[in-house]
Amino acid sequence: MKCMIRALLAAGLAATLLTGCSLPTGSPVSGEEVSKGGGQSTITGNSSSQVREPEPTQPQLDLNPLTGVYDLAKGADYRPLAAMIGNNDRSRPQFGLEKADLYFEAETEGGITRIMAVFANASRVPEQLGPIRSARTPFVLLAQSMDVIYAHCGGSVHGLAAIKDLKINDIEGLIYDGTTYWRDAELRKKKGAEYSMMTSGELLDKRIAAKKYKTTTSRSAPYVFGEKEGGQSAVSLDVYISRLQKIYFRYNEQERLYYKYNGTSEKNEPHTMTNGVQLTAANVILMYDHLYKETDTPVTTYGFDLKSGGGSLYSGGTGRPIRWTRTADGLKFMEADGNVLSVAPGKTYVVLIRDDYAGNTVIK
Repeated sequence: MKCMIRALLAAGLAATLLTGCSLPTGSPVSGEEVSKGGGQSTITGNSSSQVREPEPTQPQLDLNPLTGVYDLAKGADYRPLAAMIGNNDRSRPQFGLEKADLYFEAETEGGITRIMAVFANASRVPEQLGPIRSARTPFVLLAQSMDVIYAHCGGSVHGLAAIKDLKINDIEGLIYDGTTYWRDAELRKKKGAEYSMMTSGELLDKRIAAKKYKTTTSRSAPYVFGEKEGGQSAVSLDVYISRLQKIYFRYNEQERLYYKYNGTSEKNEPHTMTNGVQLTAANVILMYDHLYKETDTPVTTYGFDLKSGGGSLYSGGTGRPIRWTRTADGLKFMEADGNVLSVAPGKTYVVLIRDDYAGNTVIK
């Protein structure tokens, strides 16, 4: 009997000792992370046991019809917002222009150009965009074709008449100065009032709601997306606008982007923003068209017929000829065979050039 009692006591003591060397299930262990699996990590330490939450998933995004990239907020409306941006020496460097999805640049008067920056919707406009400049007829016609909301500050006689006649949904800076738009005090002092007007996506959205403009459109982008190389090498584009201005694009093969430069026949400089970012585009389109003078205005401004014509697309370091048509109901870029133009996903930069200068463009 005594032997049996001693055996039981010995077994109990052994069990106690073994249990004391291990931890109950779920007890914290002093030290570092001890296990990972199934997307979770068990964190241990002197504090209570923690389970690291799974990494948050990226919000789902919608396809941007202007870029072919999934970068639109899920469920966001699609109706482009186009803003007139100055591009002469005093207008540069600009604010927020690099955020646009599509660009149109054309000569307006005196051998200089202006840019219409197009965003898939007003919400994509950054916190500061400018300088906002006045309307010009060619851009108003393009705004009509794409059914955009058109942001500008004043305009030429013909430009303002076109806005009225074509019933463009516009947001006029001269009317909403101080509400939808503001003047940058430092720029106003250094460069003048005409180079100081700014706006933002938040302010534009509020004005669009107040004016009860529709925020959707059935108009499609003027091109489709796909990889299709041209037959001509095109890593260097020198685009002649006038004796005062040339536009240069240089292709970066690693990034598959064209970097934009402004300049003259003698020099050029990177087209950078106030934050140092240089304008780039995956595609460059040159549109050739007949230019005419709008002579009955205080300042001689230029117009383009904007009905149909030829041009070229440069993408992926190569180029090919294209065609284009424009009506009140749409702008359309086409391959030489008449099919809808296929461009690379990403931003597109369109330059409207007088057709008698087509031979001055140098492609290498």
